Formats: sequence, structure tokens, C-alpha cells
Amino acid sequence: MNSSYRHQGHAHDAGNGDGAGGMVPMVAGKPFEPFAARPRKTVLVLGGGGMRGFCHIGVIRAIERLGLVVDEVVGTSMGAVMGALYATGLDSRQIEEAAAEIQLKDYFRLNLLKFLVRGFRHASVYKGRTFRQLIEKWLPHASFEELPRPFFCNALSLSTGASRFFGLPGSAPMRVADAVYASACLPTIFEPAAIDGDHYIDGGMTETLALRIARARQADLVIGVDLSHRDMRIPVTYKASLPHILFQTYETMGQALNEHNLHRYVDDKTVLMKPKVSHLGLLDMPDVQEIVRIGEREALEVLTTNPLTRYLCNPDVLAEEDRMVQTPRDHVHLHVDMNACIHCGICAATCATSGFAAVPLGDVVRKLHNYECTRDMACERNCPTGAIRLQNL
Repeated sequence: MNSSYRHQGHAHDAGNGDGAGGMVPMVAGKPFEPFAARPRKTVLVLGGGGMRGFCHIGVIRAIERLGLVVDEVVGTSMGAVMGALYATGLDSRQIEEAAAEIQLKDYFRLNLLKFLVRGFRHASVYKGRTFRQLIEKWLPHASFEELPRPFFCNALSLSTGASRFFGLPGSAPMRVADAVYASACLPTIFEPAAIDGDHYIDGGMTETLALRIARARQADLVIGVDLSHRDMRIPVTYKASLPHILFQTYETMGQALNEHNLHRYVDDKTVLMKPKVSHLGLLDMPDVQEIVRIGEREALEVLTTNPLTRYLCNPDVLAEEDRMVQTPRDHVHLHVDMNACIHCGICAATCATSGFAAVPLGDVVRKLHNYECTRDMACERNCPTGAIRLQNL
């Protein structure tokens, strides 16, 4: 089994310490020693995706099981909520208990009275106060500096249109709860967050997976969790309702923006996973245990088969996973239905890793197993005839 894994030429940077905020995993009461010297700085980046973000709990659980050390955490939207909880020192079980407190009927209450009085002059469909109170309950820390593990999140300014990154060294003092609410404040759903004379909305409107912060933090290893995966073969049923149109617009816009983000920031230091949670709506209350299981399963398969993380894993858990995972997850299989292909060349123009060729006739696939694929699914989404199918994502 092990010999089937493709070993890429990536040297792990040896570190002498545990990193800022790093926690040393224990095995049988003794410090766990990985196969390879672990990177000096590992940054976990948790993407936005509404209630789908509960699967981040499963990813954190897998990281705990595998004995991986996370030095810093970056989050956007619901990824900011879950990432902040993780940064406070809570483990996956405690985060799951906190997440179970969310009940949509309690936290997504219509601003009916204000709509009747002010109509469309009101700022949101739902009341953000109860959601903010819940965040404040979970995140009592007065500032980012008080967090046991460094944490960063992003939001979008309605005044300037620029992204603001909270938690960076040298930035103005900020309550963690205020920053997390701003990052998770979906426009028209909750009232914008008023901070320092400006108003902020969900950072996922421009950058749903904030890999840019990880790059700025000079991470030696980035573990990214992207919730934008969608099966292009399954259409979403249209509903003539404002929430449906808004959410579909947000989701489609996020996928397009994420395409460019992944093209630019996914590199040979990045391990990217895409949990299959597209069946759940942005504000549909999930079965928390089930979606946590999906996140954990995805993370275990990716982290134990990607060469950047495989040799950092607890060998006992790795041996157990090797019996279950038959196909390494460190490459993407490119498939084109030649009966549907019209040789338009859009795939070659779209792919950031030269997986396709623009040819008038013949096979357009250049890399059957694309190890460099940024997993943004742009080629499949933009193919005019639906001829492309990406596998092993």
C-alpha cells in the first residue's frame, strides 16, 4: 500500500520548538515524535460556508487524532467562528457541544416589525443581536493577544470595499467576538458590524478561504479547508424566493472568487481538502454529528495520503487509515468525455496547472493524474458542454 504513494520533492523545515501557541500531542503519555521533523509554522485555514462550517469540527478532530500540531488559525465566516473556538484552546468535543447550542429558530428571527415600519430601508432580514450574544458567550476573550493560539479572520468594509484582517500584529486592539461577528455577518441576513466608525460584512464576499493571510504569516505548511465543493452534475432546484436567490448568488459568486484565490495561493506548501457538504444549504440546520463525521473522514483521508502531512502523522493512526484508504488523495484525476468535447480550448485557458491542451482534435488531457491541481474546479464549472469531470477531489 505505502509504495503506491507518490513522494513529491518537498523538504519539511525542521523546527526546534513547538511554534507560537503549538500544543505537543501525546501518545501513551509520552510526547509523540513524527516520522519527519515538523514544519516551523503550520497554519490551519478554515473557509466560510454557512452551516456547512460545522464540518470544521470534524477536521479539527482528525488533526487531534493524527497528532498534528497547528500553530496558528485563520478563519472566514463560519470558519472564523469555529477557528476562534479552536484558538481559545477548546478541543473538538467542546466545540461540538458549543455548536449544538445553535437553533435556527432562535438565532434567525425576522426583523418583521422594522420591515413593517421602515421597509427596505432596514439593513437586514434577520436580527443579528442573538447571534452576536452567542458569539460573545463562546468568546469571552477581550483581545486577540489573550488567545492561547494566534488567530486571524477577515471581513469586508462597506465604506472602502477593502478587506480587513483582524488579529495581525501591530493592528488596533479588537475584541475577538466583534471581529468574528464581522467576519460571519452575511449581508442582508444580519446587520453589518459597526467597528471604528466603519461597517463590515462577511469576509467571504471577497475571500471565502483566506489563504492570503497564511501566505503573509510565512507559513511553512498550510492546511486549508474549502467548503465550496459542488457536484456540477446535480442542479439546484429554483425557488421563487428572496432567500433562495440571495444564497444561490452568494454561493456562485464565492465559487468564482475562490477559483482565482486558489489559483494564486495554493502552492507546494498547501494541503487542501474539500469536504462534500454541498447537499446542505447555507442556513439549513444540519445533523451536527453527521456533518462532523464528514469533515473528519475527509481530513483523515487527505492528511494521511498527502506527502506534506503523511509523515507527520501518528504512525498508529496512519497504519489504521492505510487499511481503509485505497487511493491516495494527493492528486486529481482529469477526465474528458470526448463525445461531448468541442475543442473550444476554455479548459486549457482556465487551468492554472497546464492540465489540458488547446488542440483542434484528439485528447485534450495533458496530465491524467494532476498532482499540481489547485482543486478549484474551474475547468469543470466553465466547460460549455459539461465534458470535464474531475475525480479524486
